[in-house]
Amino acid sequence: MRMRTTVSLAALLLGSLLAAPAEGKLVYVKQPASLESSIHVATDKGKQRRRLGIGRAPAISPDGRWVAFITAPSARGRESVVLLRLRSGSQRFVMRAKRISSLRFSPDSGRVAAVANERRIRVYDIGNDKRRVAAEGDIRGYSWAPDSKRVVYGEADGDDFQAESDLYVARAMGGAEPDRLTRSRDAVNPVWGGQEIFYDRFTKRDDGGPAYQIWALEPEGDGDPRQLTDVTLPPVLTGFVPLEVSANGRRMLAALTGTDTQAGFTVNTASGDTDALSPEDLESGVVGFDLAADGRTILGHTGGPDPFNAHDVVTVPYGGGEPTVLVEDAAYPDWTR
Repeated sequence: MRMRTTVSLAALLLGSLLAAPAEGKLVYVKQPASLESSIHVATDKGKQRRRLGIGRAPAISPDGRWVAFITAPSARGRESVVLLRLRSGSQRFVMRAKRISSLRFSPDSGRVAAVANERRIRVYDIGNDKRRVAAEGDIRGYSWAPDSKRVVYGEADGDDFQAESDLYVARAMGGAEPDRLTRSRDAVNPVWGGQEIFYDRFTKRDDGGPAYQIWALEPEGDGDPRQLTDVTLPPVLTGFVPLEVSANGRRMLAALTGTDTQAGFTVNTASGDTDALSPEDLESGVVGFDLAADGRTILGHTGGPDPFNAHDVVTVPYGGGEPTVLVEDAAYPDWTR
């Protein structure tokens, strides 16, 4: 009886440990408007903070092992991507270009990609120490496929802001011609969300500016695209841009963009209903950066998109509510949740 009781207690203890959620990690920027902007890491509750280095636009791998960020331009005017291993602190310089943007890890944490000079999607394979160009052209947004082997991206016919653009799928490490997904000539900003790819389609308004609405299609290109949002936009706003989708594909984090505006919004991927994270302050309210995989929590910062504003890194319940401050005087966060 004693042995059975001991085994039962041990099993219960082990079960509780296995059931306990692993603590996530958070990265963010301090002094984002300064040449001395610095990258920091903490737990996903904002605790155990430490500085990692000078840079901007940090991303953290889903497994929490790696952080990547972009350095300031060198004397030759080129930016670099630094890949830092959190446990050891070792660093690699894995990409260089005059301008680097859209730094993202693959879902399996094995690769990191970025857009170089708005013309190439470059991918670095961490385990094999290999660099490849996944796509070339006038890139208009990209996203990793759930399998981490492919990327979906928008490619335009030219560098004009409203140049005709379509979506393509390419192998992340190259080696084959990309597959064309759309032929509507108005598709940009894709996000691969499990069973569907969400993206923007744009039209030209009477004032000459673009108007973006979110659509969805199946990754294989089967069936007709479906429209999610259909919101009348005033002249100062250009429309919604999809950012993140929950693991079950039902909840979306988006940004309402426009002149001096980047406001956080949620979008119901079934009905297309939209809700603002800061309904009373679209210009300087909460900007969303990441959506937890379970779709319950949004990570963002207060103070709108302007880096010169005062910001705090916060979480907001997906269904609405007051922000919870994780780190004061910090901005541009990413996390592992």
